[in-house]
Amino acid sequence: MTKTGPLATLALGTACLCTSGATNAADRIRDDFTFTYHIEVAGADTSDVATDKELRDSGTKMIPAKPSAKSRDPLKQEAPKTVEKPDPQPVPAAETKSEPAASEDKSAAPAAAAQEAAPAPEQPAAAPANEPTKMADSPTKEPLFQPYLRIDGGYAMTSDPDGTGTNGTHRSSTIQDTGLLGIGIGTRVEDQIRVEGSLTYRSPMSIDGTDGGGNTLSGEVESISAMANLYYDITQAHEWLGNDTFTPYVGGGVGISMLDTDTMQNSAGTSERGTQVYNLTYAAMAGVSSKITDFITADVGYRFINLGQPEQDGSFSGGGSTTATKYDDLFAHEFRAGLRFQF
Repeated sequence: MTKTGPLATLALGTACLCTSGATNAADRIRDDFTFTYHIEVAGADTSDVATDKELRDSGTKMIPAKPSAKSRDPLKQEAPKTVEKPDPQPVPAAETKSEPAASEDKSAAPAAAAQEAAPAPEQPAAAPANEPTKMADSPTKEPLFQPYLRIDGGYAMTSDPDGTGTNGTHRSSTIQDTGLLGIGIGTRVEDQIRVEGSLTYRSPMSIDGTDGGGNTLSGEVESISAMANLYYDITQAHEWLGNDTFTPYVGGGVGISMLDTDTMQNSAGTSERGTQVYNLTYAAMAGVSSKITDFITADVGYRFINLGQPEQDGSFSGGGSTTATKYDDLFAHEFRAGLRFQF
């Protein structure tokens, strides 16, 4: 058994006493002291925004959610900056906004801020003043059903049809060229199509010739034609020519021609009475028109027309009746010029 000396016993007791004292001190500190901490976070709720006054009143205990340069040190005030403001512009009374009063409830601040932050409804952008509208760019389209009155005159170069009579086939026959006067009413029914009704009068044309017996013949015939015409305006020519000054056209017509013959004198001393005959007639036309004003158009054209067969009555002045004198179809090449008056 090991013996412990007085010094060793004293040291051991001192160590135990120190250990026991430290443990008791720790227990007393734990029982007697309680550390309580509390952190207030200002602006954690985005709808609860701390004002500068609240920051100054709270010192450093409140921390803004998004500290600005001013709110990082709420106790330090920055020197106000002088900002040059432009001259105030007059504001219409309807657009003037009143500033909220200083005594207004702070709870209304978030709602006002949200209302001001809301985007304004988009307004349709106005077209630039110098930008042409589509309507101005698009070509002007002429309205349909434009009635017009036409008046024209011209010259008809007639053919010399063969004739037959009492003495057989005529040895020769000549029909004189003549002048003409026409009138008509028409309208546009499509962009390039016109319809028209026309009436043309041809002054009396002398008929001269020699019958089969060698006797000379002399008479007259005049003509009136009523026609229904259809025209096609070749507006594509505007692109070919580079302008719309001239508009070529083609057309056709059909109708009735009245041929009225006068008494035909015969060198044998007899005369054959004339008569009226009505023949189916047809024509082909071509020409060009040009607008003088919005209501007047000049028209120059050519027409080839078949007037039908002129003939005599077959009754002679001596009281006898025999084979009537007849001619083949009378053709004419007509050159016309006139005006169309739109109304």
